[in-house]
Amino acid sequence: MKQDRAITAVIGLGVLLAVLMFSVGRFIFGGIILLLAFGVYWNRGGGKFNDRSIYEKIIKTDLSVDEIYEKLKDLDTPLGKPWKAEHKGYTGTSIVFGPGKFRDCVVISRSKKYIDVKHITMLDNIIRSEDDEYRFEDLVNAKEAEVTPERYSIFAGFKLASVMMVKHLAELIEKFAGGGGDVPEYMDFYKFYHHNSSDGYFRDSDGNRVLRVESSRKPFEAKVLDTDGNEMASVIPRAFNKRGETVESAGFDIMADGERYGEIKVLREGKSEGFICATDDGEFRVEIFPSCLRANVSCNYMISLDGQLKAVVGGSPNLLFENEGYTQNDVILSYDDDYLVLYAMIEIFLLTHNARFLK
Repeated sequence: MKQDRAITAVIGLGVLLAVLMFSVGRFIFGGIILLLAFGVYWNRGGGKFNDRSIYEKIIKTDLSVDEIYEKLKDLDTPLGKPWKAEHKGYTGTSIVFGPGKFRDCVVISRSKKYIDVKHITMLDNIIRSEDDEYRFEDLVNAKEAEVTPERYSIFAGFKLASVMMVKHLAELIEKFAGGGGDVPEYMDFYKFYHHNSSDGYFRDSDGNRVLRVESSRKPFEAKVLDTDGNEMASVIPRAFNKRGETVESAGFDIMADGERYGEIKVLREGKSEGFICATDDGEFRVEIFPSCLRANVSCNYMISLDGQLKAVVGGSPNLLFENEGYTQNDVILSYDDDYLVLYAMIEIFLLTHNARFLK
């Protein structure tokens, strides 16, 4: 929350500086500063604290940490089941999920009148007993490890999975606070896939080739093929502007196995922004959420069907790898593989369509 207040102060100073620029006739500089301040505000989600932050959520409740632990103690997650420790930033007991192999933890603590759910990687802040030291063995030091597209993708996938856990644990605790909330046996387990533009293959967590993707901004092309090169799905824009760029408002057609499968339309509904994929299998909502800066993924979308999360897409449009040069590196967390080709199609569509903003 201290980081949130600091960034809020930076935004406020930016707006103030822009106003001062306008007052002395420096309209261009003032406009640039105002746009930068708005960009930071938008990227954090705007609105209330829980909308702004993907790393930390707060819930106003009288429930104690021990009461929450009793409800969650058997819940299994990608970071394991919860255990108890203390955190240097909070008073009393905390609930800890993790650490994962890239040092990711989700910690639930009491902060005055709030329950705080937070993603952390600074493990020295966790005060634990000797009996729990085994949890901190064999962790990967990302600063010392050789960085390849595959390893970086797995690293980014853990970060995205952790912030999804923060969101879903906070939603569950909110239900507890309201007197409800059935606890599932497990939460947020996913299958992992990634795509690096250096070779165009869509791979699973073991490095196996699952699909191929082809993309181009001008002329626009977004295709998913099987590993033999047979086209499975594609996106076709309905209109282009004079610069040869897609006209978003006109929409896009989705093709599958040579036939029209559905359409993609712009979604702007309250705080939700992204796309609607109306298909023969139902209406998929593709909603953007703020950048996950700890993994350098800046084009992040949640894909849901009938209110259920189906996948998370995270894109890193311009990463530099020693043996690859600058490449686009995208990850997908799939919570339901029944629509895997659709997720791949959405991923390549989003990063191709948004390329003009992400370069």
